[in-house]
Amino acid sequence: MDKVPVNLYQLLQVSRTCSFDELHKAFRARARECHPDLHGDSPEMVERFQALVNAFDVLSDPESRRDYDSRLAFNDTPNIAPGHRDKAVMDSVADDILEELVVGNDAPRNTTLQTLMLDLEKTERFILFRHARTLFDAGQCRAALALCEKLVNMSPGNILYHYFLAESARLLGRNSKAVTHYRLCLELGAMRTPPQRLVRIRRHYRHTREKQGWFGKFLAWLMEPEAPPELSEEERSLMILEETFAKDERRRRKRALPHPQQRRPRGYLGR
Repeated sequence: MDKVPVNLYQLLQVSRTCSFDELHKAFRARARECHPDLHGDSPEMVERFQALVNAFDVLSDPESRRDYDSRLAFNDTPNIAPGHRDKAVMDSVADDILEELVVGNDAPRNTTLQTLMLDLEKTERFILFRHARTLFDAGQCRAALALCEKLVNMSPGNILYHYFLAESARLLGRNSKAVTHYRLCLELGAMRTPPQRLVRIRRHYRHTREKQGWFGKFLAWLMEPEAPPELSEEERSLMILEETFAKDERRRRKRALPHPQQRRPRGYLGR
């Protein structure tokens, strides 16, 4: 008998209007029930655990939760594909994901959300950051700022922690604090390999600087101009496809030419 599909809220046994605290509490309770370590790495339990992690990942991120809720209005069990985020703070969505999962969480660079969440006691910063994002999204900037300050103290090398601290401070009118943490984002990005351009953060830094009187405007004017945007993924993919088709066409034409040994000698008239 086929399993009856359930939506992500049903999977975690929470209401569609649940708060972040309720969501977090439900996830921990459900995850402990099927944690692979407690069931001899049973394939069935691994699958259940991965489903719970995916549900929590989607519903604990304000942007992806809104997208899921809008689709849920038309479909009882909308599919969520990996990489459901479509906006990046850093240079790409992949950079954001790595920053959130790895930097400050003491996880290897090739970790996944599932492997990180296997050790529920070591996911404090990941959960705390999702909570801060939820508060920020709800306009509770003072509470978001307090959590981001805690996160920055725990992991001073995480660009996303500094960015949301700066954004919260800016919206509260605390421009000096915002400028400090935007600048730290840019300094951290410059030390990455390859360096992060952080166009969005650089723009916010410049605009906030300009609000600090004539001296702030002068410092903003001294900033290096933003690097020209790189090709989008669509443009890059199109170039690759065009080059591939061009190579195929050259090969096809080359195969169509007669082999040098098969060519008729000059002056050959035939019979």
